[in-house]
Amino acid sequence: MLLSENATQFRLTGTPFLEYLPVVDLSTGRLLGMEALVRWHHPVEGLISPKDLIPRVEESGDIEPLTRWILMESCAQARHWLPSMQLGVNCTVNQLRRGEISRAVGEALDQTGLRPDQLTVEVTEDAVIDDAAEVELQALATLRVQLSVDDVGTNWSSFEPFRRNSVSTVKIDGSFVSGLEPVQGINRLVVETVIHMARSMGMAALVEGVETIEQLNLVRSFGADAAQGFFFSAPMSAEAAQVFAGGDRAPFFSLATRRTVVTEVPELTQLLQAAP
Repeated sequence: MLLSENATQFRLTGTPFLEYLPVVDLSTGRLLGMEALVRWHHPVEGLISPKDLIPRVEESGDIEPLTRWILMESCAQARHWLPSMQLGVNCTVNQLRRGEISRAVGEALDQTGLRPDQLTVEVTEDAVIDDAAEVELQALATLRVQLSVDDVGTNWSSFEPFRRNSVSTVKIDGSFVSGLEPVQGINRLVVETVIHMARSMGMAALVEGVETIEQLNLVRSFGADAAQGFFFSAPMSAEAAQVFAGGDRAPFFSLATRRTVVTEVPELTQLLQAAP
């Protein structure tokens, strides 16, 4: 059962809700888990765009209670997924600096019963190289949750802080994938280099923003481990995520046909194709 949206009071007018973006294994097409994405419905403005939401809740003072709500809500749902499924939840560098995340993560795990190794906390690249955030990163490692670095490539300088902070996954920013071409170019160089460095240090390489079969084939040829993007699925509702991640066994996405699940349950593919 999901938690009530009214359990937390916010200063910003409106109501938060979650969508989930699948993470897919590029060697098999198997669903590996879901990234929780917070959305906000304002009664006058409608849906607040994702890029505007975090600055607005930071300004209103809602970022800490909203993060607690996201963790509690998504962990409660992931508790009913297959044990192999991973849940990803994002946080900001300012939250790490303020020491807000590890306590919220610990409370969510304690209250929902989700195993720590099923939760991945996704931090930004600038957070991993920020001295003020390192104490909180170490606290998260002590909780035995996974750490993933988001949007890698946008501010990339060294992998040493990744290794020092026990990062398990690097996520390559989708802006590099959108400009990928079969011939050499700066985007291709960044993507290939980050994948090679990650794998050489024992980290998984996940590519964001995969939308076409050409992009999929290229990142697979570079050795990427996993991917997200509209080729597989748009962000889906919590109810749809439960169907995909909470079934009897993990579904397999086609690595050749857009938004197709290789399954005996046609309703899964229908859910993908009906998504925006």
